[in-house]
Amino acid sequence: MNTTPERDDTLACGCGCGCECRCGSGPASPPTAVEYAQDLAAVLAELHHIRADVHELTSGNAIVSVHHGLLAYTDGERFWWTSPELNHADSPLLSSELTLLAAAKQLAEHHAILSAKDDVVRNGLPLLADVIRAEHVDPR
Repeated sequence: MNTTPERDDTLACGCGCGCECRCGSGPASPPTAVEYAQDLAAVLAELHHIRADVHELTSGNAIVSVHHGLLAYTDGERFWWTSPELNHADSPLLSSELTLLAAAKQLAEHHAILSAKDDVVRNGLPLLADVIRAEHVDPR
């Protein structure tokens, strides 16, 4: 029997970060893609001190722009993104997570990798180039 794994937003909030996310709000109604993306951005900010932009796509999905070149997509049920690390064949590696906290942890690790490679200071400018790219590229 195939069952969907429990998501961490249906459980009592165990992150202990005091963030504004809904991961402790209970299973009343599933979040929209934008709400789930906003929850990820809140956890990234509170637990990992990473500022992320949230944008709704015309498809109904949402993206979280974590770093230049690092976009996490969500449909309200899961997150997926292309890792900055390459696989054994030097090809992009698609990563995904079903839970909010696991996605935030992996994205924070990817953010650290990209930040270490950054040679351009962006002065806190918005990551709109990623948003434009996301509108024209189907991540699946």
